[in-house]
Amino acid sequence: MSNLKKYLFIGLGLIVLGLIIAFSTETFSSKLCRDIVVNIKNGNEEFFVNQEDVKALATAQGTDILKGKYFDQIDLRQIEKRVLRNKQIKSCQVYRDLQGNLNVDVEQHLPIARIMRVDGHQMYVDADGTFFPLSERYTARVLLLSGNYFSQVNSLKGEKGKDLLNFIKKINEDKFWKAQFTQFSIEADQDISIVPLLGKHIIEFGKPEETDKKLSKLMVFYKQILPVKGWDSFSRVSVKFANQVVCE
Repeated sequence: MSNLKKYLFIGLGLIVLGLIIAFSTETFSSKLCRDIVVNIKNGNEEFFVNQEDVKALATAQGTDILKGKYFDQIDLRQIEKRVLRNKQIKSCQVYRDLQGNLNVDVEQHLPIARIMRVDGHQMYVDADGTFFPLSERYTARVLLLSGNYFSQVNSLKGEKGKDLLNFIKKINEDKFWKAQFTQFSIEADQDISIVPLLGKHIIEFGKPEETDKKLSKLMVFYKQILPVKGWDSFSRVSVKFANQVVCE
């Protein structure tokens, strides 16, 4: 095959390929939306939003009829913004699949604790340190946080809230402490007092520093002291200071 024929053959192939791509792109962009498919990533873990909630957000409460609309007339980014107006939703991605469906993938925030501010306003915090609102549909059974500290912060992200956030996550990951601790009262300087489920005592924990050592001392208290003295023998237990457990 001469070079001229080879180049003509290659050129013809590129033209045909370009026409196929152009045709496919035009067909893909102008095809009608068959349906809206909502996928909730962690929908089995919490129930703050359901598929109908997400569809209502995606369609602006039904004012934007997406089903039956041409895809080249649908603003995917705008739909994502609509869905994210619900602050219980952590992330949203909207895209079209090969079957002609409009997919709306969302992920909910998952709470690790509930915050009750001094003014009575309440919210949840997730493992990233993000605060997000309560739900009228579902109440999560999680650790309660209160105290003056929450009057001055809007999240637990960054260096300032890192130690406290890590401590809360540590408690949630431990079956014993998660069952025993019901509430943290946290002062402006992050000094923590803990209200336990059993017993009449308050635990003075101090700042969320050297938490493993403090929890080890508390475990000695629960395993060796309380079984002997009785659960209602103390009103205050302090593990704030190194190498000692103070019981009164």
